[in-house]
Amino acid sequence: MSNYDPIALIEALDNPNVRAFLRMLRHGEGTAGEDGYLVMFGGGHLVGLDGQPGTADDFADHPRQAITRKLGGSPITSTAAGAYQFLMRTWDGLVKQYGFADFSPKNQDLGAVALIKGRKALDDVIAGRFEDAVRKCNREWASLPGSPYGQPVVTMARARQEYEAHGGTYAPAELDAAPSLADFINPAALAADTITPQPKEQPMAPFIAAVLPSLIDLVPKLGKLFSSGSDTSERNIKAAEIVVAAAKEAIGARNEQELLEIIQADPAAAATVRGAIESQWFKLEEVGGGIAAAREANAVYLQPNAPGFWLNPAFWVSLAFLVMPVMILVDMLFAHPDSYDSSLRTQIITAVLALLGMVGAYWLGTSFSSQRKTELQSGGAKLPIA
Repeated sequence: MSNYDPIALIEALDNPNVRAFLRMLRHGEGTAGEDGYLVMFGGGHLVGLDGQPGTADDFADHPRQAITRKLGGSPITSTAAGAYQFLMRTWDGLVKQYGFADFSPKNQDLGAVALIKGRKALDDVIAGRFEDAVRKCNREWASLPGSPYGQPVVTMARARQEYEAHGGTYAPAELDAAPSLADFINPAALAADTITPQPKEQPMAPFIAAVLPSLIDLVPKLGKLFSSGSDTSERNIKAAEIVVAAAKEAIGARNEQELLEIIQADPAAAATVRGAIESQWFKLEEVGGGIAAAREANAVYLQPNAPGFWLNPAFWVSLAFLVMPVMILVDMLFAHPDSYDSSLRTQIITAVLALLGMVGAYWLGTSFSSQRKTELQSGGAKLPIA
């Protein structure tokens, strides 16, 4: 049987847990009312091909309108429509897979079931593994608890309340997971009463955070640049800004929402974005560490009882940088002094001094970093004299 069997969707829609889960989704998407199947992004209502509301062809097709509204002071453009706020490209994909003839309420329900199935959450919904299903679907619907897209979300407790109100039941393992105080407060704030406060991470702009997972899917090695912890927060933000800016510029996207829609719908645009990110790799590596990271890695060779400095790759790289200029300098000063006029002598001496300065600065920085680390580890860091 095909993975895209519409009969299986119809059978799943008869399940009371599935129907309750769909009503919970509509609550979060702001389409719980009777007219929810008509709602478009921004609050307008679809009117069908004839442009007249309340006629037979209101649900003839997805409205296919890109609407721009301000969200948090920033313009956002979206084609979302219907009870489950299907993007145009998402609906077109469902039509191709399942053959939906129109955008009717029944087909919208079936389309939502198909998306749940695509997230491998349908068995969890049917079995009553509610929180497992929510976690699997929160990348499909931005209003679900834990969604990464930076938009307002409902709490898990509120989602459960809506699910239960429409007849949803739970698997035995979830019966003990009734809403508690932790569902209504920030766990980090609760922990702050008993845990030594840690430096706060700088928040990443929500729209950058929303599009970043898709860019990481596009260029998987990006994932290695991002890590958690307050010591890396500023670096992560800077790298994310570089990545998203390069991606938007590459395809002329006006904002992150438009960037996300384009790269998911257009393989050629996605390839262009991939190339643009690759072209910025030198900047990203510098944000990820660059010279500072190299110094930190090489400082180990300057620690007490460390391996000999001649085993340090940076030593041999530095030596290689110096050999040729020194040979030219020797030739100019001693072997063939008459072959170099005053202008050429000045250029060569300036270049050699600049190269010596760069190599020297690198090793002085490494030595200073090593000494500082030794002082801190031994508790011997000196306080400034007042």
